[in-house]
Amino acid sequence: MDNTTKEQIKAWTPLGRPTLGIADTEHPEQKTFKAFARQWQEISDSISWTPSNRPADLPGFFLKKNILYSALPLERELSPFLKGLNALDKPNPGDGIQKTLDNIEAPCRLTLYIALQCPHCPGMVERLIPLAGACENIHLHIIDGSLFPEKAQKDKVMSAPCLILDDDAARWTGAVTEEEILDMIVNKESMDLDTMALKTILEDGRAEWITGQMLAADRLFKGFSGLLLHDTWSVRLGAMVVVEALAEEAPALCAELEKILIEAFSTKDVPVQGDILYALGEIGTPDTRDWIAAHQAALSHEDLKDAAADAIQSIEDRFSL
Repeated sequence: MDNTTKEQIKAWTPLGRPTLGIADTEHPEQKTFKAFARQWQEISDSISWTPSNRPADLPGFFLKKNILYSALPLERELSPFLKGLNALDKPNPGDGIQKTLDNIEAPCRLTLYIALQCPHCPGMVERLIPLAGACENIHLHIIDGSLFPEKAQKDKVMSAPCLILDDDAARWTGAVTEEEILDMIVNKESMDLDTMALKTILEDGRAEWITGQMLAADRLFKGFSGLLLHDTWSVRLGAMVVVEALAEEAPALCAELEKILIEAFSTKDVPVQGDILYALGEIGTPDTRDWIAAHQAALSHEDLKDAAADAIQSIEDRFSL
């Protein structure tokens, strides 16, 4: 941190004293971010730095629960960082933009790659932080690609700024307006929501929203089956609530889901297999019962044997067999 940066930090008077969470990761750069926060504290008490227990793949600073800044705000990136913090204190994106933000019902992810020497990156940072600050359904991750080249390479980032929507639903290189970004978010095919986005919705207690959207569209979300196959039990449990509702109202969707679960069964560990059997018991047909019965003898785990028997019984009860 050079003297010019230190003087800017000393001179900055925030609208309020922001609290930034320091992400906790095992990444080798973790110590760099902790050292930066300590150095800032030595220069100024304008920010309250606290450890964060929010999950994060990369080191960084949580500006809000939906904004992770995996970069060091130095040189030309310091000014937009400070402006962004002020914008978070009093979000004011403008009436037209706020109306659009209010219409974003499903979570989306924006990943912005920047570089310290990039001339257009500060403008993108300055644009995006207020958007995410005014809409918690926008999950913004700002990444310095030079600090995390392995992540940039994985995301096929060749230059900065590079903005990626979800899992490459859209990608922009160079400067882009708020209106263009929001238009893509609002108008992208809503049934393309991936497992990560749906998991966020579930964790917000909105299982009914997922059910309602799929019933209205008569389609499964692209990432819905991933919830039922997720490694985390609580995620699978939330998805089961949706499955039970679909079983009553959408047999055609259940037939589609059944095929996916049967194909995945042999690739999963015992806890997930048990939940697959439960789901098949809720949505399966007599043909499903026959498939379970054919595989029942090969099941070695007692819990799976019990789950298979329960699933068969559930199907027979529903079809009065």
